[in-house]
Amino acid sequence: MKDLSALELDALAEIFNISVGRSASVLSELTGESVTMSVPMVHILSPERVIDLFGMAHQRLTCISQYFTGSFSGEAMLMFPEQSSLEVVRLMLGSQVPLEQLSEIEQDALSEIGNIILNACFAAIADMLQDDFSCQLPELTVAEVYEILHRGQNGHSVLFIQIQLGLEQRDLEGYLAFLMGSESELMLQKALSVFLTGVQG
Repeated sequence: MKDLSALELDALAEIFNISVGRSASVLSELTGESVTMSVPMVHILSPERVIDLFGMAHQRLTCISQYFTGSFSGEAMLMFPEQSSLEVVRLMLGSQVPLEQLSEIEQDALSEIGNIILNACFAAIADMLQDDFSCQLPELTVAEVYEILHRGQNGHSVLFIQIQLGLEQRDLEGYLAFLMGSESELMLQKALSVFLTGVQG
């Protein structure tokens, strides 16, 4: 993917700002706590650069992923460090078990959170870019970040979004990542260009 312009990055940030705002209200209902989400920081980086920049080497993440198709296609991921994902589950279910012993119900709860946030993202993207997406059912995995970000095609860039979640007295960090092939990356840039042309009149 060629470098995005400042305007294109701003447009992506606005899309995800709207989507995480929608997600926060639904997550508040699920957890019974006030949930806030920071304005997302958007980066387009190689997997290696993501790992270096965020100090993630050998860090294990809980990843809820969905494959999606539309004018551009790929794999969307919501990732939490292990402890953050446990905090979210405990808020929803009152669970205190280790991550590796998550029951099917607890895994389903995490998948549902991922489904809510990812679907909010796709709804916002579809609204603003006048597109339509089809998403597969979410899958939950726990693995090191290197393994997660190197799924799919070699040499791809990662559209990486950093989000801070505030759950009353807890501050958790989560990440959104979109893995796309080179053709889909170009289609995303084309859609952003059309969107910005419309906004600028």
